Amino acid sequence: MKVGYMVVTVEKALNNNVVIGTDEFEEVVLIGRGIGFNKKAGDTLEIDQAEKVYKLEGQQDTSRYQTLLTMADETLFQSTLEAIELIDDMTSEKINNRILLSLTDHLLFAMKRMEEGMEISNPFVNETKALYPKEYKIAEAVVDMFNRKYGIHLPEAEVGFIALHVHSSIYNRSVRDMNMLSEVVHQAITMIEYGLDTKVDQSSIQYDRFVRHISFCVQRVMNGESVPTQEHFDSLLKAQYPVCYNIAVKIVKMIQNKLQRKVYESEVVYLTMHIQHFEHYSK
Repeated sequence: MKVGYMVVTVEKALNNNVVIGTDEFEEVVLIGRGIGFNKKAGDTLEIDQAEKVYKLEGQQDTSRYQTLLTMADETLFQSTLEAIELIDDMTSEKINNRILLSLTDHLLFAMKRMEEGMEISNPFVNETKALYPKEYKIAEAVVDMFNRKYGIHLPEAEVGFIALHVHSSIYNRSVRDMNMLSEVVHQAITMIEYGLDTKVDQSSIQYDRFVRHISFCVQRVMNGESVPTQEHFDSLLKAQYPVCYNIAVKIVKMIQNKLQRKVYESEVVYLTMHIQHFEHYSK
């Protein structure tokens, strides 16, 4: 992350290589070899002494980050910074500064769960992979780096979790909202499988198209937008594919309950067509 000239007042040197300070407007984390050596509160640093600069948004983020660093050893902290650099290198987009806090938090507790033998589960891995394929590949690289460095095997569940953090840092979307979308897709597929008494092939093009449609549908709902109403087509689909149509109605109600937003009835038409493709290819 390239930075320009400014002066930072030291609040605290966390170790020889990491300093928390403030510029004129905000909290920053400065990272560089020896940058914290013999530094105390009130000292100043020129920004070009740092190799990397990350901004923290407010006192709450700063306090949380300081707490995390007391819980993590130097190796884990450096590994997290390397992971952020890897993410930065693998995307052409600018990553949000909050990834420093969110990824440190996530990886610290992921490693602790591994040490304690706790099983890490993520029921929405397939949905996350379909929704965010580029971020998923980046997350796979991060997990592979940690596995090689520590001689461990973080499960695929972690790839899904980290992919959400990557997407969040690029597009400034909350991890909670993205996880909710994965839940919507997962529940919709479950309803289709139950309603059609079939198993959806999650490697199929029909599945990818359906996931994309649900993603756009949720975005439309959140933005209060609708697709054109096609009453004649609606009646035709209802008569010709009653099972698929009823499943689509149930999915729309589920989305409405999840988002607590109105879902326009026109969405039923497009969902019915997608569901009918699953029915056709399951025969």
